[in-house]
Amino acid sequence: MNMNPSDLCAADSEGRIYRILKSADELLSIRAQWDRLWAEAGAEYFLGFSSVSECWNRIYRPQGAVLRCAVVCDNHRLLGVLPMILRRPGLWKIARTCGPGSAEGCDMLIERCAESHAIAGALLTQFLLLARPDYVEFQFVKLGCALEIAIQSIPSVHIIETWDKNIPYASLKAERDWTSYTRSLSKSYQADCARCSRRLNEQGTVTFEVVRGMHTPLIDWLFVHKRKWSERTDKRGEWVFSRYYQEFVNILFASDSRLLVFALRLDEIPIAVKLMAINTNSASLILIAYDEEHKRFSPGNVLDESMMRHVFENYRSADGSHLDITFGPGMERFKLHWSRGYVHPARSYRIVTSRRAWVKTRLKQAILKYKKTSVAWRS
Repeated sequence: MNMNPSDLCAADSEGRIYRILKSADELLSIRAQWDRLWAEAGAEYFLGFSSVSECWNRIYRPQGAVLRCAVVCDNHRLLGVLPMILRRPGLWKIARTCGPGSAEGCDMLIERCAESHAIAGALLTQFLLLARPDYVEFQFVKLGCALEIAIQSIPSVHIIETWDKNIPYASLKAERDWTSYTRSLSKSYQADCARCSRRLNEQGTVTFEVVRGMHTPLIDWLFVHKRKWSERTDKRGEWVFSRYYQEFVNILFASDSRLLVFALRLDEIPIAVKLMAINTNSASLILIAYDEEHKRFSPGNVLDESMMRHVFENYRSADGSHLDITFGPGMERFKLHWSRGYVHPARSYRIVTSRRAWVKTRLKQAILKYKKTSVAWRS
């Protein structure tokens, strides 16, 4: 990794070099090492080079953010990556991960070795020193992952808000075959799905489809119905209505055969679509949507059976075991069914990292406390 005098960089006593990458070209210069590190770490799709690069080019750069991707290397070998961006609403610099932002979680890439925890903590520390944000936001950080360990290892940061969420996952690594696995699942849920499937087949011809590595209009269909669902339920995630995010998903899924689009069709018309990423040692469910007009047939649940079986029978990790499948935050019934209760506890953080932001936070807290005390005194 070559460095220019203008680079944001630092070194530690162990000879490791820390650097902040600020452009798409700088990201591209380490792609080969990034791909190696991602595969060796067994990380999820959102930490892959293609995902981070497209996030930057398609989502954040067009909206005026600045790239601040922290990396660490030793003798030109990449040891860690913390992909971050900075936004500046008003006077404050707010940092967040350079990920899709659709509840997929966040983490950092760290080489697996005896010093992994120390490297993770040092990488986060150097990011804070070199990029100098006022606030940092991390969403859905799995407890025990490299990023969570790094956050807990830095005593100087002020964590002002946290909230916890469980991320269900199907634990499949030890499963021998599909039949054995399905026998361990809820019989009542399976009966409900079988009944819905029979009723759906009475309406016409039902087909299952998998698309990989090519553009498909199914993704735009998914966003149309996801937005309708969002308006009905008043769950208005920013990414749902973002044209930048929709473009990102379309481009990413058209360019990578390990990103799968699953569809359930009735008489050739889509009624449910789900997107999934195949990682090195796991799979990640990314987005789901269904046609409200067919809600009574639970088309998403009917699609799950074929989707889960397809992944189970067609993809394995490097050691030959089946892939665990992560469903994302939330305890919906279909997630609880396929996961059999297995969850990754996760925590989101809002952190103050500059002195001036801490002064503002303390002043705000003091004013709020004064107001509460005044109300209590008057009553």
